[in-house]
Amino acid sequence: QMNQGKLTAELEPESDFSLTISKPGYFSVTDNSITTKGFEGDTVKREYKLMPIPYQLPVYVDIVYYDLDKFAIREDAKPALDKIAEIMKKYSFLDLLVASHTDSRASDEYNIKLSNNRAKAVTEYMAQYNIAADRIRLEWFGESQLVNDCGNGVPCSEANHQLNRRSELVLEAFPDPTVQYDIPAELKDKDFCNPEDLFEMLQDEISQIPTIYFDFDKAMLRSVHKKELERTAIMLKRMPNLMLYIEGHTDQRGSEEYNQSLSERRADAVMEYLMKRGIEENRMEHQWFGETRPVHDCNTETCTEAMHQLNRRTELRVGKSSFTYTGRRKKVDTM
Repeated sequence: QMNQGKLTAELEPESDFSLTISKPGYFSVTDNSITTKGFEGDTVKREYKLMPIPYQLPVYVDIVYYDLDKFAIREDAKPALDKIAEIMKKYSFLDLLVASHTDSRASDEYNIKLSNNRAKAVTEYMAQYNIAADRIRLEWFGESQLVNDCGNGVPCSEANHQLNRRSELVLEAFPDPTVQYDIPAELKDKDFCNPEDLFEMLQDEISQIPTIYFDFDKAMLRSVHKKELERTAIMLKRMPNLMLYIEGHTDQRGSEEYNQSLSERRADAVMEYLMKRGIEENRMEHQWFGETRPVHDCNTETCTEAMHQLNRRTELRVGKSSFTYTGRRKKVDTM
């Protein structure tokens, strides 16, 4: 009999039993340990939790860039794809979404075709790792989603056009909301009643949220860091309640007051860039550490300029405390 989440049944003595509980949108639970053999009481009690399937939970993002009018995978893109393949081979419940884009030059028809070829090039590259094509979902947008103001006829530097010639790579857990997934073997011993627990677990292993290194006495973003911030923007857009903490560090030269002011300007540069990419200001918070957390303690050792550079950094960190997953999600049922 079933009543308010409680199931009761008459059990034969000296027998073994198996119980499976399933509900749409939740991982099924199977218990093969129920037995009345040698049992002298009158009631065998069990309590189970049904964990919601965190459909389409993005756990990792990266970007690969292309040369003008080309769809071949560049050498500088291969490490990102190699990393994606490594993660996909380890976790069978992750699929890859490839969203490919072009810059604004050439016709829309040409750019859609080029964008499509770029998406397919990723699939072909992943095949060498035996990643099945049905684990890769392709989307192509041509020039419809530029990341900056380099539209038709707008004079732009090649570096800014380059930011638009890209494939955004998003690893999603449990990508198909119509599928009733079994709990993966990799997660059988994990407790993740909240989807953010699964996100945190995977982030501990695979996260590559970037560190931004600034030139001495400068708060200007280098072009290489704009690419890293594009990755951060994708993650923040796909997880609308994720908080970003911008942690400012300086080297051990200059006064505390000056260094704090400089760190705040650097954080502002990061925030301003991400706000232009559509990230709300109230989702970003600056934390100041000054010279209290050096990578190299230059007060006790002689530091090279490269060592000072490692101290002069802005670290980006996503925070769980303000995090709420907003994908398809249900309250945990207890039985």
